[in-house]
Amino acid sequence: MNSMPYVFAALVGVASFALSLLLAMRRLKTSEERITSSVSRKQAQVERIKRIARATLQQGSDLRNARRRKAMAEMACEDLEQRLKASGSADRRVYVLDDRRTQNDHGWLLRVVNIDYASRVNAGLSRPALDSWKRGRRFLVWALDEKKAREKIHARFPENKGFAVMGSQSYSG
Repeated sequence: MNSMPYVFAALVGVASFALSLLLAMRRLKTSEERITSSVSRKQAQVERIKRIARATLQQGSDLRNARRRKAMAEMACEDLEQRLKASGSADRRVYVLDDRRTQNDHGWLLRVVNIDYASRVNAGLSRPALDSWKRGRRFLVWALDEKKAREKIHARFPENKGFAVMGSQSYSG
């Protein structure tokens, strides 16, 4: 009878040890699940970062290519503008004064200049048009001779408004 309390105490001790071991195992399993979950979330985050980094690198490459194309387009535009200015300096346009003519009429190309066009005729004209009047515009005039061609030009562009005929030549077109 003396040993009964010892056996009971030993059984209580073993039961409490088993219960503690069971709770410890449960906490260990919960911790392992949390660690596994954290590792998988970390791996997913790493994959997202890698994917975003690849996209960023591709966008950087696209941006550099776009800047290079833009620079090339700007250089081409500058080249084109220079060629346009060079070709614009020698204006090859011919304005037709009128189409009425007889069988005996000949064609005459007369260069008409007006340096003061803006102040005497039309101040609202665009800069290129004013420059073309300063350089002179070529007009095709149909007349019997050069004198009649000049008379037709002076009827349309009078000298009192600053117009002057700077040259003439026969037109054979």
